[in-house]
Amino acid sequence: MANVIVGERREGSIRIRSSGGIPQLDETYVFLVKSDNKNNSRFNVSQTPGLPIVGATVSSFGLTVCQSKSCVRDPNNPLYWEVTCEFSSVVEEGQDSQDPQTDPTAWVPIYETKFERSQKVVTRDFAGNAVANSAGQPFDNGLTISRFLPVWEFFQFEPATVSDEDVIERNEVVNSVAFRGRAIKTLLCTVTSSKIGYYYGTPLRLTQYSLKYDPLTWIHKRLDVGTVFKDGSTLKDYLSNDGTVIRGGLNGSGAKVTVGDAPAILEFDMYDAKDFNSFLRL
Repeated sequence: MANVIVGERREGSIRIRSSGGIPQLDETYVFLVKSDNKNNSRFNVSQTPGLPIVGATVSSFGLTVCQSKSCVRDPNNPLYWEVTCEFSSVVEEGQDSQDPQTDPTAWVPIYETKFERSQKVVTRDFAGNAVANSAGQPFDNGLTISRFLPVWEFFQFEPATVSDEDVIERNEVVNSVAFRGRAIKTLLCTVTSSKIGYYYGTPLRLTQYSLKYDPLTWIHKRLDVGTVFKDGSTLKDYLSNDGTVIRGGLNGSGAKVTVGDAPAILEFDMYDAKDFNSFLRL
């Protein structure tokens, strides 16, 4: 015979409060549980089938989620326990499931979306036009744009066997393949913190990640310009009609561009690339 729920107590409550101008609901449910052995652990009683699961179970009215569960043993009859479950519409947990019976290293993190202002020098405007004058000659300075980029922050439990070296290799890397619908090299992953400790009686690593999304990619781009150009295997000065050395446009292979055409754009990888699917569970 396993632990069983005898029934729900008549006791219970609901509270409506304001938090930052937003109404929040708090509910309390009380259950009576009968254990099959007076020596069963408190944790064993808390995991009685049918009891709400912290972070997962929604109340009967569908407005709140279980936030805590406490068990008090009857001092007169050690086989009976009173279990009080607190529900709230405010969910601030860092995972989609807080059931201690499930493997924390399989939990899917709940992320927080933030925005961070970023400046970037671009070689083309949003219409796709090269940042150059009407003769195709690039300006001395590129076009600097300022934007708010979305940043997703989240915690993730991982096996304790994940080493510091593994974590270091995940810091400041871009996605080598598409991830969550985002194109290659548009996501920059950084590790904010990572520590090994005992969670739910098991040694685990708890790591905080941050993903910053730039639809223009995290690839450094430069206009292909220079004071010399390739003529076959020979380097020659880039000269104006009066013989003055100038900085002119190149076609991406070292040769001159056609007069009036904008120079090619060269791309340089600033970060190492990794498959985010191999270590992130979002």
